Order: sequence, then structure tokens, then C-alpha cells
Amino acid sequence: MGPPPGGPYGQPQPKKSSPWLWISLGCGGLFVIGVVLVVLLVFVFGDSGEGEGGSAEGSGSGSEGTGEDENGTGSGSGSGSDTESGLGNETRSNPDMPGIGETVEHDGLRFTITQIDAGLPEAGDHTPIGEYVAVWIELEPAGSASDDFWRDEQHLYTYDGQEIEEDYDATGDYTEDSMLIDLQPGESYETAIVFDVEDPSQISHMGLSAETLGGNEVEIDVTG
Repeated sequence: MGPPPGGPYGQPQPKKSSPWLWISLGCGGLFVIGVVLVVLLVFVFGDSGEGEGGSAEGSGSGSEGTGEDENGTGSGSGSGSDTESGLGNETRSNPDMPGIGETVEHDGLRFTITQIDAGLPEAGDHTPIGEYVAVWIELEPAGSASDDFWRDEQHLYTYDGQEIEEDYDATGDYTEDSMLIDLQPGESYETAIVFDVEDPSQISHMGLSAETLGGNEVEIDVTG
């Protein structure tokens, strides 16, 4: 009989795979997976950061807007009126009347409303039912003789014509002036008259009288 098939050494054994090859392939695969995960994490967290940043900017704008509203609400000296003087609901509500800062000659006196302090919580030791409004007036005789001016019997008027008389006691305590002011020719004198006002936004104008018991008033716009 001849030798068995395959020669004297028998059939060749199959080649064994190197373990390092599998280790290299495994490491390479893990590396690729790691890179992919890192890229995904960068995109995910990057988008989240931009969204949070946009929300923060939106919140900041809202806060600034609230601040402006608060500032706007605090206008008018807290008197409930948006006019510069703190009285009335529209600046120069009475364009046909003289206004604040304009001198008016009437019954032998020159009147100039120089300033209005609205929203006063007190005047001296007195507390208002509504709020106090102090109207500052500069006075001067129109002629060459001395004259006098009574701070009582003066009035503010609402848009619907309601008459508001000065608060006598608050007016007397608000300044050190006498209720009867002596005026000398060529000299001006500034004093204040105080009113207790329920709603300053409804005040339209002032009536000033040069007479002892009031009456025959000259009307002056007080809305700024």
C-alpha cells in the first residue's frame, strides 16, 4: 500500500489568528465609538447652553421693562397725575388762560404762580383728607402804593367746576408768613397757599382774588 494521502506529515494545521490582531481591532472600535460619543455630547450640551443663554437674555429684558414701568408709575410726584405740575390730566388743559410762570395783573396786584408742590402727605402738624397741594405765588403791587393780599378765600377748580377752598390752618402752618401779607411797591413777595385735594388729576385751574373777602377772581391754568 502507498502512503496515506497528504504526504508523510499528514494534513497541515490551520493557521491560528494572532490575539493582538483582535485586541487592536477592539481598541480601534472603542476609539471610534468614543469619538462619536464626544461629538454627540458636544452638540447636545452646546445646544442646551445656547437655549439657556437665550432664556437668560429674555429674562433680563423683562426685568428692564419692569423697571421702566415702575419708574413710569412713580412719575407725577405720586400725585396720580402725569402732568409736570402734578395737577390735571393734560398739560396746559386751558390754553386760553395764563399759565404757571406767567405774570397776570388783576385788581391792582401782579400774580405769578411760580411752583406747585403736589402729593404732600402733611403741612406743618396737619394731615389732609386727600393730599395737600401747595401753590407758590409771587405777588407785587401793580401801582406805586402799598397793598395787601389775603391768603384765604383763594380757590382751586376741577374740570367740572367744583370749587376747592384753601385749607386755612394748613396754609398758616406751611410757611411762617401771616395770612395777611403786606406788599410794598417795587418789591415782590413769594408765599404759598395750601389745598386739601381728593384727586389732583381733576384739578384744572386756580382762582386768585385781590379782595379781602374773595371774589372777582382771575383764573390761571395749573396743569403745567
